[in-house]
Amino acid sequence: MLVVLAVAANWGLLESTVTSILAILCLNFYFLPPILRVTIADPQNWVALFGFMATAITASQLSGRARKRTLEAKTRQAELERLYALSCSLSMLSGQNEAGVQIVHLVKQHFGCGAVAFCNAIDGEINYAGTPTGQLGAIHLREVASCENHQTVRQEKSDAGDKCVLTALTLGGRVLGSLGAVGPPISAPAWQAVAHLVGITVERLRSQAVASRIEAARQSELLKSLLLDALAHDFVTPLTAIKGAITTVRFEYHHDSEEDDLLAVVEEEADKLNGMVVETNEMTRIESGRLQLRRRRLPAADLIQACLNRMSGRLDGRSAAIRLPADVPDVSADPDFAALALKQLISNAVKYSPPRSKIQISGSLANDMVMIKVRDEGPGIPPDEVDAIFDRYYRGSEAPVSVPGTGMGLAIARDIVTAHGGRIWVNNSADGGAEFAFTLPIATCEEPV
Repeated sequence: MLVVLAVAANWGLLESTVTSILAILCLNFYFLPPILRVTIADPQNWVALFGFMATAITASQLSGRARKRTLEAKTRQAELERLYALSCSLSMLSGQNEAGVQIVHLVKQHFGCGAVAFCNAIDGEINYAGTPTGQLGAIHLREVASCENHQTVRQEKSDAGDKCVLTALTLGGRVLGSLGAVGPPISAPAWQAVAHLVGITVERLRSQAVASRIEAARQSELLKSLLLDALAHDFVTPLTAIKGAITTVRFEYHHDSEEDDLLAVVEEEADKLNGMVVETNEMTRIESGRLQLRRRRLPAADLIQACLNRMSGRLDGRSAAIRLPADVPDVSADPDFAALALKQLISNAVKYSPPRSKIQISGSLANDMVMIKVRDEGPGIPPDEVDAIFDRYYRGSEAPVSVPGTGMGLAIARDIVTAHGGRIWVNNSADGGAEFAFTLPIATCEEPV
């Protein structure tokens, strides 16, 4: 009985059954009368055989379960150790260049896979480590990457008899790609953990790449602002001298009509260049955070009229029509900056509207804000350029050859309006031309006049 129990505990049911039959034969031959003869008819033989067989079956089942649990525990422990090692290796990856190649080689190395494949859901690029099989083909990988039921783990036998596992990489409900491997069996929970680790790594590397691009763009914008600020200040002194000299020569000395026309052109271009310098100075002030608003209560009519008075010589024969109801409330704004924002819109209308056309300026009350519109009779804005029209240094597709400018005017207007708590936008009018509009907050009774 002890031998049967030992065999059942250490080997299995088949071995313990054979041992039970041998034990009952030995018992019958050596201990049951007639001794040294095998007599199966004796009922004691059947009772002993039943006892041996019951012991063998029971011990085999118990030992089998124990061995299975021990094997599962060892397998889980080995998988946890591999997952920990993989997570440490993935955490040390930096940079998005060749990230897919590094990931598949790390998974292959830590889990002993024959082949590992990773498909990026953004561009569909596939990276392999090892020799790919039919189950890890591009079609299968891209199919899993776009599968709606992305929590499912596909497992099947490969052509060589190895286990093939394939799943989607997800994070926060978004599919980042797919990951597949061929090799030793990997439990579904362990493979899901691998997929989550790889998904977190992919998202981390993408976030790092985005942060790097943002920082590079910020440094580029900072450098650009510093250069523009330095150049603008360097231009102020010679421009002032040129402007003063041209004005003196034009009005203090007699010239022929042709000479006077040439001097007028020089003075006009000097004014344009001076306007560009002023715009550059304002842009650098806004970008550097030096824009400090001095708000006060300001009638909308005074704001529009003051701006037109400053631009009286720059309308180039265009007429300005003002439509402002009497019940429009005062606005809370910095007079200088608000006038500068409106000036940029009027200057833009002058640039893009034909000579002797009309520029319409109107004001109204809209959603507890005062809305001011500037409408011209120009060609309008192409629909594909409307969203980018307020970007810094952006100019329309026709502007470089037909209209002078730096592409900063509308960006300055946008930043000033945003600093006031309003918003600015543009629409193409049904009757032709572009219509720019911006809002300013209504003044309170406590604000100074």
